[in-house]
Amino acid sequence: MSRLPRLAARNVGRNRRRSLITGLAIIVCVGMVVLVKGFIDGVRYLMVADVVEGRAGALQVHQKGFVDNIEAVPTRMNIPYTPELVAKMKAVPGVAGVTGRLMFNGLIGNGVTQTMFIGRGLDLEHEEEACPRSKASVKPGGAPLLPGDTTHVLVGYELGESFAVALGKTVNVQSNSPTGRSNSMDLTVKGFSSSSFPFENKRVITVPLATAQSLLGLQGRVTEYAIRVDDLEQLEEVRRGLQAALGPEYEVHTWQELNTFVRDLINRQDFIMGAIAFVLFVIALTVIGNTMLMSVFERVREIGTLLAVGVRRVQVLQLFVLEAALLGMFGGLAGAAVGQLALRIIASIGIPLELPGTSSVAMLRPYTGWGYTGLAVAVAVIGALIASALPARRASRLNPVEALRNG
Repeated sequence: MSRLPRLAARNVGRNRRRSLITGLAIIVCVGMVVLVKGFIDGVRYLMVADVVEGRAGALQVHQKGFVDNIEAVPTRMNIPYTPELVAKMKAVPGVAGVTGRLMFNGLIGNGVTQTMFIGRGLDLEHEEEACPRSKASVKPGGAPLLPGDTTHVLVGYELGESFAVALGKTVNVQSNSPTGRSNSMDLTVKGFSSSSFPFENKRVITVPLATAQSLLGLQGRVTEYAIRVDDLEQLEEVRRGLQAALGPEYEVHTWQELNTFVRDLINRQDFIMGAIAFVLFVIALTVIGNTMLMSVFERVREIGTLLAVGVRRVQVLQLFVLEAALLGMFGGLAGAAVGQLALRIIASIGIPLELPGTSSVAMLRPYTGWGYTGLAVAVAVIGALIASALPARRASRLNPVEALRNG
């Protein structure tokens, strides 16, 4: 048995044409799987960063029942915005930043016509603690809201276009307090916001938290807290910790629960990735199986000689399996190296990508971890073993006399 690996390695090197065809098939398949996975992971990162770091935060805290009633009157489900409550949230392990927001709705007018809007009142002093990329959502030409901008507003760029609203123009914002009292303010357009969600571009406006509280008569109140976490891999653990610290009168939701469109899109991408990987590996296994079967037909006399000099049938089977394993291992490693090298070169250059529903351009830098790359190599080796099973069994069952006579 100790000589079989050396004999298998020699056979692989001796049959160069056959080994090259099989190896190239594995290299191409593994390299393509790594490349496709890298692009999908890169797009996933952009989508998650847009939601988690740019708009929603990783977690959100609301009064119990808020999410079920958000389409009615969200301001009725308001909660206190106090340093004590913020400190309690920050004390939970894994929490990296906390900010308060006030979600509301109403009518926005340009002096000629009005339309409905969804409003976001942001605590501009702490918003970046929860969403570090929040300022990046403003289209070029405009400017983000800053602390003290109590008379300014950001308007979704499609909403602004439909209203023919220009930078510096005044718009009237009207809303009702939770008790039904109507109030309005004249605000100056400071910029146009851009989101990967078409609805937000058409309906959302953003104002400072103090402005929203004054408009609605909700001083010292918010409708939600946005939370940033140290590690998204520990998201569920942090959520449970926050829920335990806040008690049953509050509910804590993850960004996936609140952004089902992005979650479902990522799941569909993962399904597509799995289908592509399956097809590529089936192609590789087919090539390996055919190559190994041809090897049996071409080496009938050699197999007969081995059996005639006393090599056991199980050793012949092991020999062919080892040859396939070597081809799978070297081809898989080479394919993984090619795929990772290509990803690193592309990532260093970057690919401009416009996310669906927005005119802003993000830089796609594809990547994938070594864990998935190692898994692809392991699957290539295991697949090679599976593909070689039938040809190896056929070789081990040859009759040595007939093999020598017909070889």
